[in-house]
Amino acid sequence: MTGTLDPERRSAVEDHVKFSRDAQLDLGKIENGQKYAELLADTRVSEPIISQINAPSSYLTVLMQKSNFDKWPQGLKWGLEALVVVGVIVTLLSVTPWQKVMQLGSLTGSKEVILAEVSKTETATVVQETPEFVDEGAKETAPAVTAKTPDTPAAATPAPVASATPTPAAPAAVAVKPDKPAETAPAAASGGFLYRGEISATNIESIGPKINDKILELGGRKAGSVELGWKKTPTSMYYHLTIPEAKYQDLMNYLGTYGKTKFSKEKHPRVMPDGIIRLIFTLDESKK
Repeated sequence: MTGTLDPERRSAVEDHVKFSRDAQLDLGKIENGQKYAELLADTRVSEPIISQINAPSSYLTVLMQKSNFDKWPQGLKWGLEALVVVGVIVTLLSVTPWQKVMQLGSLTGSKEVILAEVSKTETATVVQETPEFVDEGAKETAPAVTAKTPDTPAAATPAPVASATPTPAAPAAVAVKPDKPAETAPAAASGGFLYRGEISATNIESIGPKINDKILELGGRKAGSVELGWKKTPTSMYYHLTIPEAKYQDLMNYLGTYGKTKFSKEKHPRVMPDGIIRLIFTLDESKK
């Protein structure tokens, strides 16, 4: 089309265009584009349109043209822009009603505090509803104290009676009064029972949850202030629970599958309901 190719290349291009449909379509597009460009070159824009294009569209544009902002030094432009940004920020900070915003924030904060207080009172009532289950793992000296208390009234009652009764009728009263403490003393001294023990096993981290599930399955529940399987130390878990007496042997058989068990039955001042026993034992990581 432009005549700049040598004869060999020109003939090769002509042969390719002659036998290629795609090349013919591309050549037609190029010819149409050249014609359109020639027509655009003849286009003439009227003066009113040129003046309308050159006219500024806003007050800011007029200001930029009159001040020759494009010709200003770069540092001066940045300084002016920074000044405008700072002015806008200061204006927003001074116009914003901060007092109302702070009051609104304090109101929302007070609502959150009230909700927290309600939840605390609810947890306090839950603790008061179950005062019976108090951890007594460390109260081993309680039986000694209870055993001494019935002895003091029994020893104190005959002494004042013998010294203050010279008449023969008084000994009959003395013989009757000690009978009541004598009957109640064995009952108070007997009390209830507590099963204490320990289990030595490996991998207590995985065994502990299984023991918890088995206790609940057998009808047991926690009897202390901590949850079942409380991690007393990194290598020991603590259990304080009550369970039906009929399920005691089932629990022992289950615990024996994990390791060596050692349990003993001890006297305790607390008397449990009929058919219910109380256990305290630890699950310890065995030393390999």
